[in-house]
Amino acid sequence: MIFGQPAAADTPQQQLERAQDRLDDLAGSLEIQIEECNLRREQVKAAKRALQNNRAEYDDTEAALATVDNQRGAVVAQMYMRQTSGQEIDTLTASVGSLSDYAERLAFLDLTRNARTAAFERYAATQAELAASGDLLEQVTHQAQIANTQAQRTCEKTRQQVEAQEERIGELAAEVERLERQRAARDSASEPGAADSAPVSAPNVSGSAGEAVAFGLAQVGKPYGWGGSGPGSYDCSGLTMASWAAAGVSLPHNSGMQYSSTSRVSRGALQPGDLLFFGSPIHHVGMYVGNGKMVESPHSGLSVRVVSIDRSDYVGAGRP
Repeated sequence: MIFGQPAAADTPQQQLERAQDRLDDLAGSLEIQIEECNLRREQVKAAKRALQNNRAEYDDTEAALATVDNQRGAVVAQMYMRQTSGQEIDTLTASVGSLSDYAERLAFLDLTRNARTAAFERYAATQAELAASGDLLEQVTHQAQIANTQAQRTCEKTRQQVEAQEERIGELAAEVERLERQRAARDSASEPGAADSAPVSAPNVSGSAGEAVAFGLAQVGKPYGWGGSGPGSYDCSGLTMASWAAAGVSLPHNSGMQYSSTSRVSRGALQPGDLLFFGSPIHHVGMYVGNGKMVESPHSGLSVRVVSIDRSDYVGAGRP
């Protein structure tokens, strides 16, 4: 009887690739959830800004109405003092000395009536504007409340997902790290004299891009923390946001929004400071630091690091 040959054991490289694939799948699915939470938080910020602007506009319109009301009150008081009535023409024209005097007094009368009409029309228009502004303020307030509720629900769900998978991600990250150390040891043994690559230093880049890169590289070694934007921990979009904030450039705390708010750059035209986006939907971002490397905050269980930009899920690059 012929028995089948036993299945060949995975090579060390296959073990590493398989562990890395499991880690990437799990971390990627969580990154999508985390960036959704970040997106909801950005929507809350936008809703709060809109609410603040609309409240300021309402206050300005309310102050304008008070001013117009005072003007209207002054006209009413003037009318009362002069006891303006249908006899006004007779009073103004009773003692005219000439036809030109008569014409001048009629013109004055028309001007007075027009002033009264304009004062009341301004009041009515401003009152209508205040009512419309109040309706809009109520709508924007409601939208801000909805955005806040959605953010709380999404981020609570994200928190539960992260807590449920954090231990498994840590185990996979430790396994990948162990297998990578073994591969590095084998490579070193097969190539005597080979040395570990030196830490990446900030490239000689001037301007805001240089400041952003220098800040990002200074964070290497700090832990990943979902929703983090420093100084103690970062998630992927939190790191790029903080790096460019150090250079005076504002970015949203969401990788997809960062993609939309930056100018497209071809891979062949990359410069230090450019942002690199990954995943569909986009859920990861790193910052190019030169020589085919990027600084990134990867996922739970790992720290901010410098790695190759080569990833199969590359989407594109953007320049803030």
